[in-house]
Amino acid sequence: MPRRGVATAHAAGSSAATAYWPFQGGVIMSETSGSISGLTDEEAQEFHTFYMQGLVGFTAIAVVAHILVWAWRPWFY
Repeated sequence: MPRRGVATAHAAGSSAATAYWPFQGGVIMSETSGSISGLTDEEAQEFHTFYMQGLVGFTAIAVVAHILVWAWRPWFY
């Protein structure tokens, strides 16, 4: 009987092999605790702060750019 997780051929001359068993002695994903992203609560809050600052900055630049283009060539009369 072959060992679990070892690739074996099923028939003579066949190149078919079984896939390695992924849960051999490792931690199954459902057994881990924490968030989906893997960040701690403090890291997630810090990331959120920087993300929101970037979003607000990008939006402000886009609004100013649209106002300047509107002043240069209005698209609705």
